Formats: sequence, structure tokens, C-alpha cells
Amino acid sequence: MTDGGIETRGDRTPSAGRVRGVRARPVTDRTFHILLALVTALFVPAAAGQLAFSGQPRLVAQATALFVCGVASTVFAVIGIARTRGIGRRWRVLVAAGPLSALPSAVEWTRQYSSGDPLELQLTPSESLFLIAPLLTVAGLICVPARTGDGPTRAPPDSGWWPRYSHAVIALDSLMIILSILMIAWFAVLRDITHSRISGTSFVIAVTFVVVLALPVVVLVLVATFRRPRNGRAVALLGAGLVVLAASETVLVQLSLPDPDGAEGSMPTWLGAAAGPLLVALAMIAPERDSRPPAPAVACPTASRFLWSGQEVRHWLHAYLPYLPLSVAAALVLASALRDGGLYGLPLYLAICLAMLVSLRQIVIIAENRRLVSDVRRAHQRLEYQAHHDGLTGLANRVLFTRELEKAVTAHRRHGTPVVVLFCDIDHFKTVNDTYGHSAGDELLRTVAARLHTAIRDGDLAARLGGDEFAVLLTGTSTDASPHTVGEQCARRIAIGMLRPITLAGRPARIQISIGLAIADGRQPSTSAEQILHQADTRMYDAKRRRAKPRRRTLAI
Repeated sequence: MTDGGIETRGDRTPSAGRVRGVRARPVTDRTFHILLALVTALFVPAAAGQLAFSGQPRLVAQATALFVCGVASTVFAVIGIARTRGIGRRWRVLVAAGPLSALPSAVEWTRQYSSGDPLELQLTPSESLFLIAPLLTVAGLICVPARTGDGPTRAPPDSGWWPRYSHAVIALDSLMIILSILMIAWFAVLRDITHSRISGTSFVIAVTFVVVLALPVVVLVLVATFRRPRNGRAVALLGAGLVVLAASETVLVQLSLPDPDGAEGSMPTWLGAAAGPLLVALAMIAPERDSRPPAPAVACPTASRFLWSGQEVRHWLHAYLPYLPLSVAAALVLASALRDGGLYGLPLYLAICLAMLVSLRQIVIIAENRRLVSDVRRAHQRLEYQAHHDGLTGLANRVLFTRELEKAVTAHRRHGTPVVVLFCDIDHFKTVNDTYGHSAGDELLRTVAARLHTAIRDGDLAARLGGDEFAVLLTGTSTDASPHTVGEQCARRIAIGMLRPITLAGRPARIQISIGLAIADGRQPSTSAEQILHQADTRMYDAKRRRAKPRRRTLAI
């Protein structure tokens, strides 16, 4: 199943890989590496050969190389589309507009530059047809399949406002990148266009070319940052091809202005026009690497600091990507302001918009940091609660009880505050487990814990020490008549609370527990937490043995 360019692992079943009975057969790694090496071996000498020619021979060589690269791009694009199915074919069909348009461009270049006539680059309305390819490429980039469960992670998945928050972050970052690149494009070429003598349709085409050609680069960077494309190799080749194409087309626009350097200065344009579509076409046939489990953690702490996982790299890119083009744009704005004595016109408005976006982004970051701090605090409190409380009954566990008992003993040594501990044990608990099952035993433990918590005073601590053993630490006994009286009263309330019958496994039952009382009131020469707990445990077993006599037994299960 696919949704929004996300392809799950279930799509790799044989049925998902078939359309009308034809199975997808991607290019193998070996074939891809051979084609990549062949393209490199052909392109590098062709580029180096341009340095050996000048004038008309150079243009003829460029036209020939462009035609060959256009044919190769078309062949690779057709192969990539034919050997894929489903979502993999969808993005390739949309992105193929670039490589497929390379062949008509090469034919036109060959027709013009091999005729021997004087050369002049011009902007005409027909040039606007080449804007279709970048727009289709943008749609194709959005459809690039990504791994599931790897969307933006700026808010926890259980947060109710997570989708809106993530979309707001993506929107702000996207606008920041677009406006920053627009600012860079202004100082790179748009300023020259506005100061040139062209007007009308040619002016609109020139500006539109620069703006539209930057869109695929922006979308690709955002897709690679906020998502996890399944085919990282294809995305890398797409990025290289789109950047090269954008740079070459920008140079072509500059050459098309009045009083250009002439076609003699078309070397950068030729490099981009030849290499860009070829890189995009290679991305279309790049096979997806087999997904492997993550490598085990590095044992050496020093070495692990220099090894970044892909997830860590994505997090850093997500945090700093909007500020990379922003930094370049800020440097250009500063240089222009120092040179011209200020900002005027479009750069001023762009700078104001960028300042507003940065301010909004900082507000979002502050809100995010506050939320993260709150989440960390709540997580810490939740973990601390889980570490010091019993998962079955919700009472304190042995760790928390021992810690509080040690505090009480310390206060007893310093100030003479009495320490009163009750040790409780359920009689015949093993019989309940063996007769009615562990679920009935768990229900019995929860019932005893609830009644125990109800019987104690506010401020006293009830804990489950393990199994069917419970303990109670009484606090504030210094204000009562006597620690022994306070302990007996609490034990009596606990015993009365257990008298109410319960139902275990559909049968009525009664609870009976044995209670031991231990007191540290200053009469002992030295008392520790362990000694007090051991004393209460011993007295509990004494009570259990006295109750075990047949005439004293009152438990009925």
C-alpha cells in the first residue's frame, strides 16, 4: 500500500511488483556501475576536449557531445521507466521530462551551431516550453518513495497537535529556503536582468526561468531532509543533476541578455546541458540498495564520537538546512549594503520577509524547547514513578520503602523521632495461586493493596515488598500518645478492612493477613533500617504461627 509517496514493506511482495502480469526488474548494481563508469569515461574526455578547441570548432564539438548525451539520457530514462512499477515508476515518469527534453535541446543546439552562421543566443516565447520539465520534476520529487515511520520528528507521535506543528515547521523552513535562494538568485542574475534592456515577453521568460529552475533544487533538499528516501543513491544523483541544470540554465539566461559574451562563453552552459540530464537519467536507473539492519554500537567511546548514523545526519540537516542559504543571502545583503550604501527595491522587501520568517521560526523554536523541556520533565517523573512503585498494585516498591525507612531512622537518631513499621503477609496466598490461577492471585494482591492504602493515614507509606508481602511506615508518631498505640491502631484498621469478602474466580472468599509490628523508640542502643524491617518480619511470622492452629484458623477460601 502506498500513501503520499510512502511505500511500506508490504509493497515488496510479488503481487505488488506486478502490473498486468509483468514483474518489475530493476537494473542490477553491477549493470549500474558499468553504465556509470562508461558515462564517466565518455564525458570526461569530451569536456577536456573543449579546452583544445575555440570558435566554431568548439561549438560543433559541443553540439555533437550534447546530441550523444541527449540520446544516452533518453535511453536511460526509458529503461528506468520500463523496469519499475507502482510508486517507483510514478516519480520516474514525472522526472523523465528533464532527460527526455535533453534530446530536442541537443537537436536544436546542433542545428544552430553547426550551420556556421553568426551565433546569438536569444529568448523567445517558445523557450517557455522548457519550463514544463522543472514543474513536472517537482511533482516527481514529491512522489519519491520514503521509508515508513520516518516523517518529521519535531513533536512526539502521541501529541495531539503534532501534525499541525510539523506542517508549520516545514512551511516556515520551506519559505525561508525559497526566499533565501531567491535573494541569492537576485544578486547572481536577476539584478542583471532587471538592469538590462530586455522587456516584454523576453523579460518575463528570463525571470521565470531563474525562479522555476530553483524550485526542483529546493524541493529535493526538503524531501531529503524531512523524509527518508528509500533510494538514497538516486536522490543524490537527482540533486547533482538538478543543481548542474539550474546553474547552466542561469548562465544561459545571462548569455541571452543584450551585449552578451557570445556563444564563445557557453562552456558552463554546455557542461550543465550535457551532464545535468545525464545525471538525472542515471538516477532513474539507480537500483535501490538492500535494507540492512543498523550496525551495532561502537564499543570505543572515542571512536563513536566520530561515527554519525544516518538518523543523526538527518536531524542535523533538519535543524540547520534553512539557515545555510539564509547565511549566504545575509552575506550578499551585507556586501550589497556596504557597497551601495543601503538596500533598495526587491532586496529590501526580501530582507524584511526573511527577518519576519526568522522571527517566527525562533518563536516556534522557543515553543518547541519549552515543550521538549516539559516532555523531558514528565518523562523523568514517569520513569521515577515506575522505578519506585509496584506495577501491579501501584504501591511503593521495596526501593522507595527502604529509602524512606532509612530517612526515618536517620531522623530517629538525630531527633529521637520514633519509627513504627508494620509488616503484612497474606495467609495461604500460594493456595490461591494453585487453586484459582495467577490471575486470581493478582486480583487478590490488588484488592489487598487498595484496602491497605485506605486503612493507613495521610502521610503514611504503604509498599509491596515482593510476592504477598506488604509493609507500612507510619510517620508523625511523635505527636501521638505512644508509638505502640499508633501501630496497633493502624494494624486494627488494616485487619478490619480485610474482613469484607471478595470474589475470586467467581467464588466468594475472605482475606486474612498476618501483621508484625516493630518500633524504634530510643530504647535500643543502635537501630538500623534493616534491623527494624527484620524485627517486623519476625513478629509477623510469630503471628502467622499462632494463627496456624486449627482452633484459631479463620481463613475461608
